[in-house]
Amino acid sequence: MELTFEEQTKQIVEELLRESDSSGATFRSLKATPSKDDTDSSASSFDPKAIASTLRELGDTFNVEVESQAEAILEQSNMLEKFKEIADSLSRKAALEYGRAFLAVSVKLFLRLAQSGEVEPHLLTQAINDNHAVRDYIEKQGGWEKF
Repeated sequence: MELTFEEQTKQIVEELLRESDSSGATFRSLKATPSKDDTDSSASSFDPKAIASTLRELGDTFNVEVESQAEAILEQSNMLEKFKEIADSLSRKAALEYGRAFLAVSVKLFLRLAQSGEVEPHLLTQAINDNHAVRDYIEKQGGWEKF
């Protein structure tokens, strides 16, 4: 059964957290080791580990900008709105296509916030799923599978 965009996004965000928790690092290689389930040629090409690694690498370009903004989010009662606001603002300053920049900034910002232990995975999942420009960008790439 094929996963919806929202379900795929949730799996990617969970993988980002899992990698961050298990390694203590904020960067992982783009190459993911396929699991036994991934070797079935009839299976979907959706690989949340590989996509999470790609997003991590993309997010590493925003280290300085994100570090200065993460604390502002933690101080807000409505983290989701502040998260979206800061990710949107930083991504518009980037010399990348908006959808790509938003993803890069969002992932980096989310991982920085996750280190504090005060943020839930739904924050990034919802920020991506609710942003139609970002969703359109991902779908134009061929979906998460082609990202």
